[in-house]
This record gives sequence, structure tokens and C-alpha cells, in this order.
Amino acid sequence: MMKSKSKLFWGALIVLLIVLAYILPYTVLSKVNDWYGSFLLWGIIGVLIIIANYMVTRDWGK
Repeated sequence: MMKSKSKLFWGALIVLLIVLAYILPYTVLSKVNDWYGSFLLWGIIGVLIIIANYMVTRDWGK
């Protein structure tokens, strides 16, 4: 049961990060005219999603 809760947490985190990656540039960062505002956000969110994907799939081979 513990693995299921952990996978649910990481899966929910992935969904939340994807939603934030779409919403934040058009709301909070809408006044930033330079390219690095959204690029930095998407880079950080991308790394966090890679980590979350690893946590979800790390024991699939067992």
C-alpha cells in the first residue's frame, strides 16, 4: 500500500507541474518581456518532472 501512495503522490506532482508550466507564464510571468522568464521556469519544471518520472518508474522492472 505504501508504494501505491508514493506513486499517487508523484503522479499528482507531475500533473500539478504540467498545469503550472502552462498557467504561470501567462499569469505571473506575463509582464516579463524577456525570453528567460518562461525558459527558466520551463527548465526547472522539466528537471522536476524528470525526477518525478524516475520516482514513479524506478521499480517497474521488479
